[in-house]
Amino acid sequence: MVEGFKAEMYKIANRLKARMGARYKDQKEGFLAPDVIEEADKLIAQLCEICPDVIGKHLENLSSLWDQMRDMPNSPERTETAEKIFTLSHEIKDMGSMCGYGLIAYFAESLRDYIARTDLNLKAQVVIIQAHLDAMQMCHRKGYRTDAGPEAEELKKMVKMAIDKYH
Repeated sequence: MVEGFKAEMYKIANRLKARMGARYKDQKEGFLAPDVIEEADKLIAQLCEICPDVIGKHLENLSSLWDQMRDMPNSPERTETAEKIFTLSHEIKDMGSMCGYGLIAYFAESLRDYIARTDLNLKAQVVIIQAHLDAMQMCHRKGYRTDAGPEAEELKKMVKMAIDKYH
């Protein structure tokens, strides 16, 4: 023990484990109670009912952030705005994947990954980010849900062309 240092130990109950099925002592590790799964499924179904509206709001926010960031000089503000775009893209990807909007999720994940691995200070990158945003807005406006079909392939081709040309 370090002189002058005092440590106190606390036992904290993990209430999350109890809610997730750990209260069923006879079950193997990883067991989730059927009632907990049913409750989670209901919450997901409720979320998916409002998914188009939530994604729409996220896309509005994403567009607004992009409008701010596009012409910003390289600065801490620009980096902070890019982080917000990263987070919104991630949220769109998660919600789209969970609620059956695979095509929007595809473009949101691509944008998120692009922002994570790229220094966003080149003019050419404006085209790549804008292509992702345009593709997601088109999917939302047209109600495209899956990544199947000629429209989806055309949008994917458009974004890929932007990435290949300017990356």
